[in-house]
Amino acid sequence: MGLSPWTWVAALAAGATAAYGFLVEPFWIRMVDYTVWHPDWPADVAGFTLVQLSDLHGRVQAFGRADVQRWLAEADLIAITGDLYSPTRPRAQLVAWLDRLPAGRTRFVSGNHDYRRRVLDIRPWEPPDEVRLDNRVECYTSPTGRRIWLTGVADLGRGRPRWPSVGMGAPAVLLSHRPDAILASGADCCQLVVAGHTHGGQVALPGLGPILRHSRLPRGKTAGRVLWPDGRTLVVSRGLGTSELPVRLFARPEVVRVVFAPPAGSDPPVPPNG
Repeated sequence: MGLSPWTWVAALAAGATAAYGFLVEPFWIRMVDYTVWHPDWPADVAGFTLVQLSDLHGRVQAFGRADVQRWLAEADLIAITGDLYSPTRPRAQLVAWLDRLPAGRTRFVSGNHDYRRRVLDIRPWEPPDEVRLDNRVECYTSPTGRRIWLTGVADLGRGRPRWPSVGMGAPAVLLSHRPDAILASGADCCQLVVAGHTHGGQVALPGLGPILRHSRLPRGKTAGRVLWPDGRTLVVSRGLGTSELPVRLFARPEVVRVVFAPPAGSDPPVPPNG
């Protein structure tokens, strides 16, 4: 007895979906813009721009795009939130691109795939000490003169946050590989948390979201921009690469840009001497 037409249709649909998930979406990079603001931030930080690269897993396609290069050139801060490499891709190719990034405007925090036997190993990349932000806090001043408190945490699977309290009078931004850092003791001093790790599930279902969250956070808080109940903002990138299974479905890879911008209709910025 032959297969019914509906069986053939289902088989073709499954085959097309698999082909799309393996051959199309992993390489279909999107550019994502978010605006963030907090009532405690001074008006003169409006316009500060952070570009996030996360979960590269050895993929370098984004660096060859003109729009990505433009974002990187214009950014006040370039944030790399962990998981640089993949065991199936040569490290040297990615390092060649990382070395082109301006060290003064680039900060890196480690992800779980950046460790071997619980020891950080990002060789052959050897960024200057100022680029490494694991368990460190700094008062960062952008090339445009905007000042923020910037702190980072080593991958939460390898250690615990050990940063001191950040200062006042400027936005406080936490870079972390895992979005769960927003739950960490002391993290409430940072009004903005920028993270990755989840890949948006890599495979998500329309209306349901990611099948696997890789996080303790609720399903709806593991990708995108999330306003936390206490007024903080969490931004979680779906990242650029994939795990060992090179598939994405309804979770396109992305480069994220975060712009500090007060809500429309709020009071205009006050000049520093005004």
